[in-house]
Amino acid sequence: MAQAYPIIFDNIDSETSTVCTSPTICTTSPICTPPTTNSNPATSKDPQKWENFQSSIPWPGRTFIIRSHDTGQVITFLDGEIILDKPGGFGTFRWRCVERRGWLGFRDPVSARYMGYDSRGWIRCAVDKQNDTEYICARKRPEGGYVLLVLVENKLLPMGVCAQEMGGVVRQRVKIRDWNSEGIVWDFIEVPSPSV
Repeated sequence: MAQAYPIIFDNIDSETSTVCTSPTICTTSPICTPPTTNSNPATSKDPQKWENFQSSIPWPGRTFIIRSHDTGQVITFLDGEIILDKPGGFGTFRWRCVERRGWLGFRDPVSARYMGYDSRGWIRCAVDKQNDTEYICARKRPEGGYVLLVLVENKLLPMGVCAQEMGGVVRQRVKIRDWNSEGIVWDFIEVPSPSV
């Protein structure tokens, strides 16, 4: 199923200042609308709508929501921590894909900080430059989805999930796991990049 998003401010008639979202439908009418309603995962808070979106290929310069293939929860930067949370919850859940030295990285467009890991293996979003601890490899699985791998002492280890109590609340946090742990499969849902 192809993903379709409305294109806003893509076609502006300079003579009438008319803004059209669908050039094939727009005329000189002051309000133009697409022929159908398009669902956008970046703004939808209905988890069932998210299930319909196929995984995209992570690519530098594009923005993604990184979703657990099994639970549908998404990697979210909330209260200074990287957790798994429901789609559309509080926190930042869009990640700008970047590249440095051939390695992928994911930057929070709000804080301009990179996803990486700390000395205990917890995934965090704390630095403003992509270094070795922010290098990420997305390995495609034959069954679908991706395994996210981070570089730790010259070897690649998978990113998984671990429950942790924080302030009396148990949250699912993202952490480096060993290969013997149950792995987690991730999907990349491409969304429009935030305007600068």
